[in-house]
Order: sequence, then structure tokens, then C-alpha cells
Amino acid sequence: MELQLNTESKILLNGRENSKPLPIDLVMEILSRLPVKSIGRCLCVSKLWASILRLPYFTTLFATRSSVRPHMLLAYGEKGQVLFFSSPQLKNPNENASLTANYLSRVPYGGSSFHISDPVHGLVCLTYIDKEILKEHIICNPSTGQTLTLPKVKTTMVGVRSIFKLVSFLGYVSIDKQFKVLSMEWNSDHYILGPQHQILTLGTQKLEWRLTKCCMPHSFCPKGICINGVLYYRAFYAYTGISVIVCFDFKSEEFSYIEVVKTFETLISDGPLINYNGKLGSLIFEGHPWGDKARSFELLVIGDLEKQEWSTHKYMLPPTWKNVVGEGMLGFAGFFGTNTIVLSRHSYVIYYNIEKNTIVKVGIQGVEAFKCFDCSIFLDHVEGLKLVQEF
Repeated sequence: MELQLNTESKILLNGRENSKPLPIDLVMEILSRLPVKSIGRCLCVSKLWASILRLPYFTTLFATRSSVRPHMLLAYGEKGQVLFFSSPQLKNPNENASLTANYLSRVPYGGSSFHISDPVHGLVCLTYIDKEILKEHIICNPSTGQTLTLPKVKTTMVGVRSIFKLVSFLGYVSIDKQFKVLSMEWNSDHYILGPQHQILTLGTQKLEWRLTKCCMPHSFCPKGICINGVLYYRAFYAYTGISVIVCFDFKSEEFSYIEVVKTFETLISDGPLINYNGKLGSLIFEGHPWGDKARSFELLVIGDLEKQEWSTHKYMLPPTWKNVVGEGMLGFAGFFGTNTIVLSRHSYVIYYNIEKNTIVKVGIQGVEAFKCFDCSIFLDHVEGLKLVQEF
């Protein structure tokens, strides 16, 4: 790799002109293994270090390193603040395993509640709500606590008495290396999304929302999933009630739909969508969802979106399920690899291996005090340099 550096840059990186210079390539290899917070401190060492750490090559190198060490991201919210923690992501947990949560940052907010999107390349989108009305969107890097407040979304629905709200998703276009935010208006009385939505591209000279059309009004589920730059979420056509999966391509900024065949309508309408090795899938538990009364569940995977090639598998839960999960509801953290469902409850996670039919409960040390907080746990969080290096 050939870098355009001045004479001073080539001479030294350790401050001593009479010492042997340290190759720039080696410096970047070392720094790429540091956590994001440490990178932020290194930016302040000197102008030379700052210029090196802002090179596109280093950004790509850091992203490559981070992708092989994904973590769980834990978000706890209460009393006007969101606290972020990270924890290792176990590949082969056992009964003696334990995890330790590492504090990352805290982000204050002025609303009465908040919604957090799934992490995308190290960033999350926080939507703050005050008295059921959207207050603001904030893009946040949980690793550093740095935030970017987005312009307010202006409603396009005029002359309508019903209360309209907004739901937003963060996406990433890998080819263009762009982050985008999709914001959609919906009628809170009928849960119907309107025909027009707005999208914003981060990193542009002027941050502004622009309209994008959706060809069919539909009811929706606000929980979606992004796979390879495409957002998927469950919905129903507003006028026919037909079950569909809505697809929004962040690159083309266009909507499309997958009509769900009758056989799988219940699975799609009730179960969370998952990323099954790059393929879209869904899970549904029989009995009380994600709780001690569950008895079995089905895994539905679509192999080809255009040909509608669906496959489904049913799994019976082990006899120890109730004793391990305890009473109450569990949160769905994600699907790990090709065989592990991860469920969560405040200070512990449950790994269920569908191939071995084994269940393991793993405690998370350091967050036991947050039992009364709103809790969200996400898998496969990868640290990113955005907001550290700015857009």
C-alpha cells in the first residue's frame, strides 16, 4: 500500500528523529485492533495520527477487524437516558459459562419514551417520543456515545384529524458505503401507513428528508430486519387484508412486496423475522410466545424471494425448557449462526440450539441493577468509526 505522506510523516511516528521509523502499514495494523474509544483518543495524539486514522484504507481495515469479533449490544433506558453496554457473544455456551457487560456510554433524551433500531455497522437510530408524538431522531454510536440529531420530519398528511406517528429504520448501502434513514407515517388509530414516506442520506452536505412513494397503503409491524441493504417487515394490505412482507431497498429507495402463501400466513403474521445465513426467515412459538408455557416452534425460511421457495421445520422444545427460562416473557435477541436462538431477559440470555435440542442460560454480570429498566439486547453488533471520524 502506498500512502501520500510528507517527509516528516515518513521519518517517525514515535517522536524521535534518531530512531528507526515505524512503518505506516504496521501502525495501522496495530491501531485497527483497538476499540473505538481508543481510536477516538488516538485522533488527538497528533495531526499525523489523525490523518492516518481518517484514511479510507484504515476505515476499511478497522471494519474488517471488527466484523470478526461481533458482540452483543445491551441498551437500558429509564429516566431520560439510554445506557449502552457490550458483552462477548458466545459461540458454544455451556452451563458454567458467564458473561461480563462492559459499559460503553450513556445518551440523554428529552422524551417520555424511546425506540431503538437494530444496530447497523456500528450505529443505531434512536427515536424519542414525548406524549405519543415524535420528538426527534438521533443517530448514535453506542461505543462512544456520540450522536447526530437529524432534522425534524414534517408530516405530509394534512387535513386529517387522526393522530399520525412515525416509525423509522436505519439502513446501510455497502456498495456506496452510505447510511440512510427511512421514516414512515402511520395512522395510530388504524395502524395504516400512508402512501408517501421520507428518506434521509447521512453524510451529505445538507441533511434533508425527501419523499419516496409506496404503491400500496398497508398496516404494519414496527419491528423490521435489514439483510444486505434491504429492509423487511410484516404487514397487511390495507383494503384486502392479504398478508405480505414489505421490502424496501435502501439503494434504489423502492418498495416491493412478497405475498405470503396461505400455508405460512400465521407464521409470518405472528413470528419475528430473522436473518438465517443471509436469507429471510421467521420464527413462531406454539403456546405462550417466548415464555415458560411454550412447547414447540417452527422455523420458516425463504430461499428465493421471486420464486417463493419456502421451507419450514418444526422443533419440540426440551423438557427442561420451563425450568430454565422461568416465569414470564422473554425478549428475542436474535438468531445466531444456523442453529441457535438467543432469548433475553434483563441480566441473562438463553441459548437454544435447535440441532442439539439443548438450552443454556447464561448470566450477564454488571447489569443486575437494571431490572426495572427498559431493556433491548441485540446480536452481532460490530463497532464502527462513524461519528468518531464524522460523516
